[in-house]
Amino acid sequence: MSIRFDNGVSLFLGNERTPQTKTAKVRNKYVNATLMWYNPEIVAVTKEAAITALRKCEVKDNMIAAQKGLKPYTVLNVELNDGAGRKVGYIGWYYVTLAVDGKIHAHLETDLAHSIADGTVSESPTREKYFAAGALKEADVDYVFNNVGFSSTVGSYSLPISKDVLERAEKTLAERSRAQAVEQTQPHRPSLRDQLSAAKAVLAEQAKRSAVQRQQKDKEAR
Repeated sequence: MSIRFDNGVSLFLGNERTPQTKTAKVRNKYVNATLMWYNPEIVAVTKEAAITALRKCEVKDNMIAAQKGLKPYTVLNVELNDGAGRKVGYIGWYYVTLAVDGKIHAHLETDLAHSIADGTVSESPTREKYFAAGALKEADVDYVFNNVGFSSTVGSYSLPISKDVLERAEKTLAERSRAQAVEQTQPHRPSLRDQLSAAKAVLAEQAKRSAVQRQQKDKEAR
């Protein structure tokens, strides 16, 4: 069941047998569900929940990419494809904008779209073994997402980027670049684990010195 708009774009609503799709009850059910899907407040919460997990996964993906001699990526924004002004399909799919080697790229795949919509985006790659996505050749792969090799230059697993999406991506990239620059100029602050390890080492050294001093005093007393 779909709605076809005046500009020729079709919006998929759901699957039902033909007799049921002609009833007002079923039509209202799917239309209401679709309106809920595109509710701005729900979309905003969905995006916010996903971006936090995606940025944690970014670090681990880039470590894998470094081991394979591939490029790191930077997660920019989570977007919902509303198909505005474009006949590209995948309307209603969530996707992410990335910066790969400084170039902004839209990353779209089925598992990612469902994970974002369901609120189940993982903070770590869920693919246990690395492989190149779909029909991509290993030579085309230049970044790793969810432990899967993708290409920012081949058109697969991507979408054309609209002006609004591009402006948001450029703004986020600039913000993240500034934040990284500030972080690099600040002195490194050790983690809590490092601080505890350092404190234990100091205490152990102090205990060792105290033991040596006691032994020297005992010898002198004799």
